[in-house]
Amino acid sequence: MVPVRTVHYAWDRFQPGEHADRVQQRVHHPFLAGGRVLPDPAPPGFARWRSGHRLVSERPRYRPEIDGLRAVAVLSVIVFHAHEAALPGGFAGVDIFFVISGYLITSILRREIADGSFSLLGFYDRRVRRIFPALFVVILACLPFAWALMTPDQLQDFSQSILATSVFLSNVYFYLKSGYFEPSSHLLPLLHTWSLAVEEQFYIVFPLLFFGLMRWGPRSAGLVIAGLAALSFGLTLVWGPTAPTMNFFLLPTRGWELLAGALLAIGQPAVDAALGRHPKARRVLELVGAVAVVSGILFVDQSSLFPGPATLPVVLGTVLLIGCTTGSSLVGRILASGPVVGIGLISYSAYLWHQPLFTFARLALGNLSAAAVVLLICATLGLAYLSWRFVEQPFRSRTWMGQGAVLRAGALAIVAFSTLGVLGHVSKGAPWRFDADTRALAATAQASPFRDDCHTDGAEFRAPADACVYGDGPATWAVFGDSHGVELALALSEALAPSGESVRHLTFSGCPPALGFNVANPGCHDWVELAVSQMEGDPVLQSVLIVYRHAFYLHGEHGALASDPAALASGAPIYLRQLPPDAARTAYWTGLEKVVRRLQAAGKTVFLATAVPELPLPVERVLYDRQRPIADRSNATGPDPAFLKARYDGVNAGLRIIAAATSAQIVPLEDALCSGGACIATRDGVSFYFDDNHLSLPGARHVVDDLVARGVLPIEAPTSP
Repeated sequence: MVPVRTVHYAWDRFQPGEHADRVQQRVHHPFLAGGRVLPDPAPPGFARWRSGHRLVSERPRYRPEIDGLRAVAVLSVIVFHAHEAALPGGFAGVDIFFVISGYLITSILRREIADGSFSLLGFYDRRVRRIFPALFVVILACLPFAWALMTPDQLQDFSQSILATSVFLSNVYFYLKSGYFEPSSHLLPLLHTWSLAVEEQFYIVFPLLFFGLMRWGPRSAGLVIAGLAALSFGLTLVWGPTAPTMNFFLLPTRGWELLAGALLAIGQPAVDAALGRHPKARRVLELVGAVAVVSGILFVDQSSLFPGPATLPVVLGTVLLIGCTTGSSLVGRILASGPVVGIGLISYSAYLWHQPLFTFARLALGNLSAAAVVLLICATLGLAYLSWRFVEQPFRSRTWMGQGAVLRAGALAIVAFSTLGVLGHVSKGAPWRFDADTRALAATAQASPFRDDCHTDGAEFRAPADACVYGDGPATWAVFGDSHGVELALALSEALAPSGESVRHLTFSGCPPALGFNVANPGCHDWVELAVSQMEGDPVLQSVLIVYRHAFYLHGEHGALASDPAALASGAPIYLRQLPPDAARTAYWTGLEKVVRRLQAAGKTVFLATAVPELPLPVERVLYDRQRPIADRSNATGPDPAFLKARYDGVNAGLRIIAAATSAQIVPLEDALCSGGACIATRDGVSFYFDDNHLSLPGARHVVDDLVARGVLPIEAPTSP
């Protein structure tokens, strides 16, 4: 019998990107006479091939077009975070990464399982070398900037994110803490690590699962993985409309994207064989994949339910490109071109660096100019190259650090950075970095002490029948609306206390007046119906103050002023995204009018509050600004008249229409906050806000006292003793 001998390519000796033909010529077969070179490369996608009677095992050949896909992915994400309006669907680049990761990891695992070299410790050794060094270097680089530029609350949040990132749970943390598309997310240096956490969680579960499934063969493994992918995609259809933030961040609804790549890796030999018989089909499918990826990035935005059906073009397009692209095709030549591959090779480091750079630049400079954005993108790529060259590459080499040392160092890094995160949290963001006057001023930016207990949200909301009541007497008043009513409810109860009356607190976070329509905010529609019914049936209740952040629901975040002032009054609504903007706005006004009419029909007096003026920047940016004298920070102004006119003229006109049709009374909150062409942000050492749009408790007290003094609210003003 002719003995079977196995020979591996010495691939680690060559740089990624080196042309396959050159590598082929340099790898000699020691068992052939004269050390002749291998006659042909192995067929793409096959782990083994025969040369005469000898079985030769081959490491996966380098595919530069995959690095080209990485370049497309990372540039899309960078542009999105640099200037969202320039590429609203750029965040879909992460989905390209997921498919690539699922494909490459499964390809490696399948080869190792087939030749008997699979080792779980070896797998995690490679993952630690790949992920940890650059990640922890970037976190270290963030620390001095966070210390110098962040407020205590921001530094405490950053510390929490370090802890979450270190233990592979940053996706869970950001799901609980902040939505990916909220304006505040621009100031979270580690927000982008949510996708790393998804992949790391996948790496914990998938290798052992795949190893077990492969005992029954690739076909059975593929069927089970296809079933898991279908289940994961089904969850996106369920959670997308009802829990969009959870749907976006968590592995159960992202897993199908990684598993799509895994399925391709399992079926790659069959795919190659089929496409080899039909080369024209390969070219067509490759073009279809390219069009799908590009269209998926260009034509989705944050209004899409994502992940979900809108994600399919990017995911399936990436699968087609990986499965069908070759170095000789048009798309393949573009993706495998030198500059594109170069960006792909540094894509991991580029992904790590871009979010911290933009975050700290915004903290230092505020809104970024076009020139600043371009410079930051260049800086991202420059740092990415240095990180790839001097951090990623050395740690991938096994010549100076063995498997045991790598795993021990990785565990030590997890412990060290987790401890760092805990210390930052326990210290509450180290407020002692600031002088006593600054700390005293910042302490006035306080929210209601009952906000956490009495303000509600989510599918498991606090029932309106169990709502908080402020005061000991009969609840003759109610404050109804969203989070902008929280502090006003408490301030109103204080004004009513001398008369022995109380206030019922009915507010739901981010919930518009959803009567007659539903929204993606879980529980909102049901809560509105229950709250209105509760007020209708309350014989003690006499007056209802309705408070909403109207402009936010109708036109989106006011941060749009930085890039497009016209969007202050024309931006798309943040609810009913499946409808045209004007139709969604009509639904909003109709819902609000229904609330008013139902309450009036029940004999209640209804007061419609205008919107609280939004600040151009979070008030903390003013309070902790070391570059400004404390006297300036203690008496700072908010939005100017041009902002107020652009943002609120249309909103106030809509409120007046409802008031005229229903005889509801308008309560102009801005009159208590704005005069002489400017609005109050801080006055006499007291902050009237606790962020960029919510009144602080002192600010709410000022507003209520002013409205009572001017007779806008029919409450007897307290007499001086």
